[in-house]
Amino acid sequence: MIKVFYGEKGMGKSKMMVDMANEHVDKRAGDVVFIDDSNDLMYQLKHEIRFTDISVYPIFGAAQFFAFLCGIVSQNYDIEGIFIDGLTYIVKEDINSLEDFFVKISELSEKDNVNFVLSINGRPETMPAFLKPYL
Repeated sequence: MIKVFYGEKGMGKSKMMVDMANEHVDKRAGDVVFIDDSNDLMYQLKHEIRFTDISVYPIFGAAQFFAFLCGIVSQNYDIEGIFIDGLTYIVKEDINSLEDFFVKISELSEKDNVNFVLSINGRPETMPAFLKPYL
């Protein structure tokens, strides 16, 4: 499953993701990973959640980030949820160029039974059509 929170900056997407991640830990037996490009949200998450500040890793582009996600999933078969806050800030690419990335994480989600929850900043009227099934 892939869930996307899409909207303008300041509408509470990160807060919703933190709440969802914390609830996920309470209801599931599997592990949860939260990825952000700073450590600002780290202390709002329950200690059982594996927090990763992606800014300390040399990730450039969606292809490298996908490889990073594959590495996370492959090293821990108990991961049930991966939360990614600010996808376009992390990959440093325009959302319109990320359709292939979503196809790949959809396949990864199906194959390894991992739920992905992502936030993306953008104006609703400019949201690409390929994202609509994930809202």
